[in-house]
Amino acid sequence: MEEIKFKDGRESSWWGYGDYFCTSPACEIKILLPYKSEPPHGDSYHNLIINSKTIRGYIWSGYFLWSKCGNYFTCHWLEGMKGYFEGKVWHTSQIQRATIIVSPTKLQYRIVIEPSYKELNLLRREGAEDELWNILLDPDGSPCVVVK
Repeated sequence: MEEIKFKDGRESSWWGYGDYFCTSPACEIKILLPYKSEPPHGDSYHNLIINSKTIRGYIWSGYFLWSKCGNYFTCHWLEGMKGYFEGKVWHTSQIQRATIIVSPTKLQYRIVIEPSYKELNLLRREGAEDELWNILLDPDGSPCVVVK
């Protein structure tokens, strides 16, 4: 497994197409991202395992961002892939794509559907990180799921 590199200790360099791991900056919790698959003409997607617990769905390769306190991270989430043959050509499509916010110390996560992952990624790229985290950590947002 290869360790994900972080530019400033919080935002990752691009990663994908392999097995990866990283450690929370706030504690010694190791996050594993083993390679699952990739659609034709698309980036890889990975399982998300924290303390030997697998989180539902998959994580898209690419970006990984820790909160300033180091207690949460966010990245692109994928519910799954489906596909079908049309003649000899296999077609794939995403079931649902969103943003996930995870608390590795509490083993809780929240899938954020609105605003869309594209809108949230735009905030991140524009440097509006405080606004991004306000949306992601809003207690009135979608409920957190506790991993059992």
